Amino acid sequence: MRPVPKRRQALLLAALLVLGLSAAWWWSRTEAAIPNPASKPSRATATLQLPLSQSEPEPARASVDGKRAWVPGSEYRYSLDVTQQVAFKQTQPQGDAPPSMRFHLKGEWRVGIVSANDTRVDARVSLLPENVSVDVEGHDALSPDQRQMLMGSLSLPFFVTLERTGAARLVHMETGTDVLAQGLLRSVVAATQFVVQGVPGASWQSEEHDATGQYDAAYRRAEEPLRFSKSKLAYTHVATAQGLQPLAKDKLRIEVRTDSRFQLGADLWTEALVASEQLEVDAGDGMPRASHELRLRLRLLGRSRDTSLPGALTALRDRLTTVPLASIQGQAQDPQAHHRQILGGRRFEDMLADLRALPKDEQARDDARTLAMERLRALFVLEPAEALKVPGVLHEGLEPLAASPMLGALSAASTTESIQALSRILEDGDVSVPVRTDAVAALGMAEAPTPEGVEALRARARDTQPELRDTATLALGNAAMRMGAQDARGSETLVQELGARFRSSNSVEEKALLMRALGNTRDARALGYIEEGLREAAPHVRQAAVEALRLLVDPAVDPLLAQRLLGDPSPEVRKAVVFAASFRPLGPLLPALEQALRGDPSDGLRAELVQFLGSRVTNTLEVRPLLAWASQNDSNASIRQAALGFLKAVSANTGP
Repeated sequence: MRPVPKRRQALLLAALLVLGLSAAWWWSRTEAAIPNPASKPSRATATLQLPLSQSEPEPARASVDGKRAWVPGSEYRYSLDVTQQVAFKQTQPQGDAPPSMRFHLKGEWRVGIVSANDTRVDARVSLLPENVSVDVEGHDALSPDQRQMLMGSLSLPFFVTLERTGAARLVHMETGTDVLAQGLLRSVVAATQFVVQGVPGASWQSEEHDATGQYDAAYRRAEEPLRFSKSKLAYTHVATAQGLQPLAKDKLRIEVRTDSRFQLGADLWTEALVASEQLEVDAGDGMPRASHELRLRLRLLGRSRDTSLPGALTALRDRLTTVPLASIQGQAQDPQAHHRQILGGRRFEDMLADLRALPKDEQARDDARTLAMERLRALFVLEPAEALKVPGVLHEGLEPLAASPMLGALSAASTTESIQALSRILEDGDVSVPVRTDAVAALGMAEAPTPEGVEALRARARDTQPELRDTATLALGNAAMRMGAQDARGSETLVQELGARFRSSNSVEEKALLMRALGNTRDARALGYIEEGLREAAPHVRQAAVEALRLLVDPAVDPLLAQRLLGDPSPEVRKAVVFAASFRPLGPLLPALEQALRGDPSDGLRAELVQFLGSRVTNTLEVRPLLAWASQNDSNASIRQAALGFLKAVSANTGP
């Protein structure tokens, strides 16, 4: 793929802006001569991860009023297979057309309801990718390492804000997520929307958004129960750097042909979807004509309750960047305009007053805190000096629930002034310990740690208050990861300091804590210290060391995990290996997992293995023989039944 002159980049944008996915690829690759998703590893790859869900299956239940059920804590798991192709046709005899591109994505798609009120629904979405491919002019554009990095970015959970009709409006992704991964994920969100006001009738129309812009859609009920077809009628607005703008049909012609067929359940959630779409764009003025084709298949694997969903967006909000679903993918937009829109002209004093008068209703209170944090973050980015007001406010006294959004906003803004403000809060002994502990965590999560911030964390890591000391120690590990390539020497120094503390400690609890802090660094230089932790006599320390391995990228990690799974005398340590395996590619660990499933004496471990393998059964064929063996041969009847249940679920969902 040849480099593209800068003057052509500007010309191509007119066509690419309506093809959000190809724009994501194009703009993330034009500065390099070849496609390279891994050229700048995303910070997000090593941070935001799904917690272990405490879930249990549940059936489809119709809502009392016959409308779609939006129940916080409900999660829907789907098999997903989507292919997208982008092609260009040159209209000038001597012009060069951009290369054709093909994107294929297959895996498990999960949608969980975080919160819902009368107007807004927040959902957590995650993908467990089984296969990802990117072809340019018919040739594979990803090396094995690049494919693994892209799959890691695709695996990061993100959040979507919808109207109660089901119309997706905002996407919240961790700052730094690979731009191609963003484009792929947003395209699936857009293509799987089912939008209805109230109870579905025989036919209706809706206004919906995707990466191209805003369009009118038409729905029609089929003869079969709860089957509906959807088609896009026409685009009315186009996503631009200035937001949605009316489509100027004399300058940009968009033709769209779609056919989406939905099968819904009793709760009006999609149980099966087969979608196809063809989009053609003609920008005139000698520009290449662009075409985009999408084929998507979605099938429900199961419904469940997940206790980690309620409050998940609030807990991670300071690490997320919010963009409209209808926005240009991959082109740098004016971030100040987005922050000004969120701020809405409000002052620091206005938001402080809101926080001091939080609603008593739990859901309304959480919504108010989230909104305050978003607005404060925007203020601290637009007017960095405003952040320096926070230490004084907290010194005078503020309830932890009200203080937390301020601290999260400081961390998310991550300006020099914001880091300075957090450092001052840590040093203020008159601020309550819970608020200072939150400030420590916020400082550890800051995108751009400064020397002042790191010194403040070091000081608190020696604090006499256990909460402050332990949180600061973990935060130092995270700060080392955040520093990364921007300050490689400083990051290495923190790894060495944590390792030296581990070696000199005589406390089992402190050693376990330091193992987790070293794991937070995600730094291969921590591996030697973690290996020492694996050899500790105390099972608690070995367990923490195993967990610390889960996100390290080093060829020695999987063999170390296999050794612990097959040879550690503690069942809790062996269970920690199963936990660590859930964060890693399954292939290298599969032989050890099979051996443990067949021979480990602990019923609890084998039960966890079956649950883990069952979570991968739809996307990894190699686990099915293992589950089949367990369903017939395990000595525990409950384990046999659980394995059989996963196999039956696969058999019941073999295709639309």
